[in-house]
Amino acid sequence: MDSQALTIELDGEQFEAVLDGNLLSSLLSQGADVRYGCRAGACGVCRLYDGSNGESILSCQTAVTSSMSLTRQIPAESSIFSVLAHNSVSDDSIGLALLGPSDESFGDRVSVSFSFKNFPGDLAHFHECMAVNPAGAPLKVVLQKSHFSDEDWLKALSLSPDDRMFVQLSTGVRKGRLLFEMDIADAPVVVISSPENAVFEPYWRDALLDFTSSFLGHYTLFACNDLTLSLADDELIAFLQKALADSDSTSLQLIYHGQKLSAQDWNVLLRPLRIHPNQLYFVR
Repeated sequence: MDSQALTIELDGEQFEAVLDGNLLSSLLSQGADVRYGCRAGACGVCRLYDGSNGESILSCQTAVTSSMSLTRQIPAESSIFSVLAHNSVSDDSIGLALLGPSDESFGDRVSVSFSFKNFPGDLAHFHECMAVNPAGAPLKVVLQKSHFSDEDWLKALSLSPDDRMFVQLSTGVRKGRLLFEMDIADAPVVVISSPENAVFEPYWRDALLDFTSSFLGHYTLFACNDLTLSLADDELIAFLQKALADSDSTSLQLIYHGQKLSAQDWNVLLRPLRIHPNQLYFVR
């Protein structure tokens, strides 16, 4: 190993990184399975956790200064939840309503596990997802097949009311703050989703109508290997042009719900439309 190369351990796999190199770029260049989005530190998709102390790390904003032991798992206490309802959202997605000690609401991140025979603290595998319920309602999440192993997806499909499962809740004081922190009250807003997040359209609509009377629509990017190509789609440009016209010169706010499109990628689309980068919000 080069004298300037350092070892990055990610959930048991080992990778190399050059001193002061970007952590996310180093991992991706070696084929590591790391989710990412804006690559500007705004969306939080690339968040990893220090295996020694549980502190969160935005890998796109981190320079490697020493060897590291990291994990994708959120270090949090697990609670037992009961399944209240289980329904099909699409061919590849299911919705779960869960009863347990939760005050999570739309936009909060939670993680679920189907290792029913394990107790909290065992090596159960947790899957991160987004709460879609309004404040004060039972926790509701949407599970997407693409985020699960075949084994865990079969477990998810077999769930029925009164089944129990482990849930790790978000921590800190920012619960329920996603839309508040965007500062979009009464502003014209559109949501643009990556192809796999199209199923969230009705949840975005319901959540945003509590914040603004000017929700101007939802658009789903077309699926392709290089998602940046979808930003050149004439239909997307026409959608944004109409939203700009309908916003009556008020600053149009955009929410991108997805991954693998950076702030720089978006600027190529938004600059000719005279939409400022600070009008775009990233949600993983």
